[in-house]
Amino acid sequence: MQSSRISTEQLDKLMNLVGELVINRSRVKELTEESKSKDLELALSDFQKLTRELQEEVLEIRMVPLDHITNIFPRMIRDLARAQNKKINFIIKGKEIKLDRAIMEEIGDPLVHLLRNAVDHGIEIPEERVELGKEESGTIMITASKQQNYVLIKIEDDGRGISTEEIRKAALEKGLISRGEAEQLSEREAIQLIFAPGLSTASAVTDLSGRGVGMDVVKNRIERLGGSVKVESKLGSGSKFELKLPITIALYQAMLVKVGMERYAIPFTSIVKSISVRKEEVRHIRGEEVIVINEKALPLLRLRKLFQLPADQREENLVIVIVEKAGRDIGFVVDALLGKQEVIIKNFRSRLMEKTRGFGGATIMGDGSVILILDVNSII
Repeated sequence: MQSSRISTEQLDKLMNLVGELVINRSRVKELTEESKSKDLELALSDFQKLTRELQEEVLEIRMVPLDHITNIFPRMIRDLARAQNKKINFIIKGKEIKLDRAIMEEIGDPLVHLLRNAVDHGIEIPEERVELGKEESGTIMITASKQQNYVLIKIEDDGRGISTEEIRKAALEKGLISRGEAEQLSEREAIQLIFAPGLSTASAVTDLSGRGVGMDVVKNRIERLGGSVKVESKLGSGSKFELKLPITIALYQAMLVKVGMERYAIPFTSIVKSISVRKEEVRHIRGEEVIVINEKALPLLRLRKLFQLPADQREENLVIVIVEKAGRDIGFVVDALLGKQEVIIKNFRSRLMEKTRGFGGATIMGDGSVILILDVNSII
C-alpha cells in the first residue's frame, strides 16, 4: 500500500472545508424541502451521500490508534515499579481504538500522570499487599472502548484506594472548603475534591507527583477537549478513573434544545438521558429545586433562569436533559427537545468571548443562524 506525507495544517484546512460543506448541505436540504421538487430531492440525496463519504474519509485520515501513545507505557511502568520495589502487572486493552490526532496529542500527558499516580500512591509494596491478603503483584489496567458517540478510557488499579477522610483534611488545611461543608459532603462529592488545584494527600514528596497534585490539570485538559473525567475509589480495594472523550474535536453529535426563543446545543458526551416529569414532582431542598429518581435527589438547573429569561407560566410538564458534571448528575430544564444534530464546532477566537463561561463554542445551522454549544463543565 503506497502512502505519502501530508502536513497537519493541510489536514486541518481539509477538515474546515468539509465542515463548511456540511453546513451548506444543511442549507440546501432546507431549500429543497421548501421547493418540494422531486428532482431536486433525488439530486440532494446523492449530494448527501457523497458529502457523508467525504466527511468519513477525512475523519479517518485524522484518526490514529491509541497504541500511538500507549506503546511507551509498559516500559515506563516497569521502570517505576523497579525504582519503588513494587511488583506490577500492567494490562492494556483496546489499544487499536482510534481517536482524532488532535485529541491523541492532548491526552498523552494526562494518561502518564494517572499511571504514575497509580504506581506511586495506588499500588502497595509486595509485603504490605500480602499482609492485606492481596496478591503480591498489583494490577494496573488501561481499557479503551468505543461507544456510540465517544471513546471511554478507564485506568484502574487494585491498590490502596483514595481516603476521603484524608481528602477532606487536606481540603480543610488548604482552605478549599469550610468545616461545615466538609461534614456535609457525601463520599462521592468528597472524592471529587481530588481535582481541586494544588490538593495533595501525599504524606511525603517523591520523584512522582502525589495523588491530587496536577489532577486539576488532567481534568481541565480533558474538559477542554469536550470530554469529562470521573473517579471511583474504594479504600483498600483500588481506584478507577474514566475519561470520556469525543472521537473528534472537529465534529460533535449534539442534542438541540429550545430555551425561550433561542436554540442551544448540548454535546452527547455530556448527556446521560432526557426525561419529562410533572411540575408537581419538583421538590425544594435547602433552597434548591430537585426531583427524586430511583430514591436519589437530582438537582435541577433551569436554563431560562440561568439565561435571565422570564419563567414559562404555562408549563405543566418539565423537559429535563440529565447531564453528568464531575461525576454528578444534574438536570437541565429546557423548553423543548429539537432532536439530534451533527454540529461543526467553531471555537471563540476573540479574547472577550474566550472568557465567557458556560459555552464551548458555536455552530452554524443550515439557515445561517448561529447556535451556542453549552459547556456543561463550566456552566455552573
